[in-house]
Amino acid sequence: MNKDSKITICACASRTFIDKEKVALLATAASEAGYDVEVVSDLCELCQDKDEKVHEIAKTTIVACYKKAVKSLMAFVDEEDCKSLDLRSGNFESILEKLDIKLVPTSADSKWVNKIASFKKKLGEDAWYPAIDKDLCAECGKCYEFCPFGVYEMVEDRVRVVNPRNCKNNCPACARSCPSGAIVFAKYDRSPINGGEEIQELAVKQGTKEVYGASLREKLAQRREGVKLRK
Repeated sequence: MNKDSKITICACASRTFIDKEKVALLATAASEAGYDVEVVSDLCELCQDKDEKVHEIAKTTIVACYKKAVKSLMAFVDEEDCKSLDLRSGNFESILEKLDIKLVPTSADSKWVNKIASFKKKLGEDAWYPAIDKDLCAECGKCYEFCPFGVYEMVEDRVRVVNPRNCKNNCPACARSCPSGAIVFAKYDRSPINGGEEIQELAVKQGTKEVYGASLREKLAQRREGVKLRK
């Protein structure tokens, strides 16, 4: 890989899936190897906000979550051809090899350690929303019909995530309703919903009708509580 390449590393500041010490060490090693490195707090949030920065990030090598998750996230902002490396699986040596980094410092540069430590943690409030794997999506609209929060819309017979902030944090229920397995929640803790290849979701037995009903009841309760507070 060209040493003039730019690298963007997602620290996933509000979650523990990405090892922050390895992020700092990788940023240090890559910088010393001649790469132009940037570490961002939360790639999901940048994509959710459709920040102009993501289009520059799309031109770099993205080191973040599972490749399927990154691909789906970037497709959400209409960036289809992105290079990414998977830091979430924990195979640090593989990333170093792919970046042709042979010398790894024994400790991370304080510049990167301090930057990562400065990222604000938004526990329970960080960016959480579905991204769609376009290679798998059959445009059946089941997610649109299922979601009570208006996250999805059907646009010219194609399903789209249009209101990502409406999504209930840590709820992946719509992904379980998808017959194609096309819905990805990058921050979910189990695969394949988080884009990982290992099947860990077998223990989930909750029916979609039950999830839908519970979600709708909670939303109505929140609305009623809001009305009370305004009185």
